[in-house]
Amino acid sequence: MKVLLALILISLCCFGCEPFDLDQKNFPICEKPEGGIGYTVSNLEVTFYLENPKGDIGAVGWDLGDGRNRSGNQFTVIYQKAGTYKVSMILANQCDDRYTATQLVTVSN
Repeated sequence: MKVLLALILISLCCFGCEPFDLDQKNFPICEKPEGGIGYTVSNLEVTFYLENPKGDIGAVGWDLGDGRNRSGNQFTVIYQKAGTYKVSMILANQCDDRYTATQLVTVSN
């Protein structure tokens, strides 16, 4: 009985725990994103684009200032009415670094 108990205790000590994982984990290394809002206006039509991009950029999101949102490096929109809109652009990368730029854009008929 003592031998059986000793064997059980030895088994638990040797096999009861998972081995320690010594693998090195790799975390992404990123350069903070930066850029400006570029745009051209033709009446109510505006083409927006990412200007002077720097760093690691994984996603580009836009708030057009009129309740609409877009994503991408370049696109064209048509505003419903003349006015001045506060446009925001958000850049993000895989390290979750973020950069925001804003620009007032005026459109007319």
